[in-house]
Amino acid sequence: MRSRKTLPVAALRAFEAAARHGQISRAADELGVTHGAVSRHVSHLEDFVGVPLFEGARNRPQLTAEGRVFGAALTGAFDQIEDALRVIGRGDSDILDVACLSTFAMRWLIPRLHDFTARHPRYDVRLATDDRQAQVQVDVRILVLPPQAHLPATCTRLFTEKLALVVAPSLASVRKEDVLALPRLETRTRPDVWREWVSLTGRGIGDATTTRIFDHYHMTIEAALNSLGIAIAPWHLVAGDVASGRLVAPFGLVDSNYVYVVEVARPGRTKAGHFVKWLEECVRDLETQRTGA
Repeated sequence: MRSRKTLPVAALRAFEAAARHGQISRAADELGVTHGAVSRHVSHLEDFVGVPLFEGARNRPQLTAEGRVFGAALTGAFDQIEDALRVIGRGDSDILDVACLSTFAMRWLIPRLHDFTARHPRYDVRLATDDRQAQVQVDVRILVLPPQAHLPATCTRLFTEKLALVVAPSLASVRKEDVLALPRLETRTRPDVWREWVSLTGRGIGDATTTRIFDHYHMTIEAALNSLGIAIAPWHLVAGDVASGRLVAPFGLVDSNYVYVVEVARPGRTKAGHFVKWLEECVRDLETQRTGA
């Protein structure tokens, strides 16, 4: 195998352009060199590989079979290099890719994003919402860690999740004990939340007479808002609705011990630092809203 130190990079680049365009003159225009310079690079590369890459008349050369295979391979290789450069260079761009759970995005992050964009108008925030947390390439990822989980060095702690039983005011006019007999709203993405709440509060709720199950938390919360029953919801998702009187939390709050953190893919990037600092300010506002509720 030849050493990479001996690879004729300029000749490879010239031949790739000529093979892709099918014309040496167009390759010369793209590279900003003369027709003769591209021809010399191609001839040098043919000597290097030991096979002809072009054939036919000098003014209308055609790729050989080997030239077509080699040209396609070089185009793919250069495309991969360009993709890699885009990935590692995105940290200094104005695009800020953020990933989080869909309900967190809909009910907590998106309603606040106008404040971030007002402070930092240069950034174009793009959200990736995937409840399976697929490993897409992003700048910032908001994660939920289970109780007692180790906090990775790349993560900054935001807050500990609190749970609340919430109900629409129209259903909350009955006694507290009777509220627990109302239809129970559940979420497929967190099927054990009612058991969590019972364990954390020590309250007995018995068997639900009616249970309505929804695919995502934002649907469950919407059902509670529309008087379809009672739900156990993370406080940060419903705090605004409780503050406005659209929901009531008759049994208060309890720590679930799940921890929300923000992970930065490439620490030290200015745009990620701005976003993390802004998230921390939003969390302080959430804490103020909780203690004042």
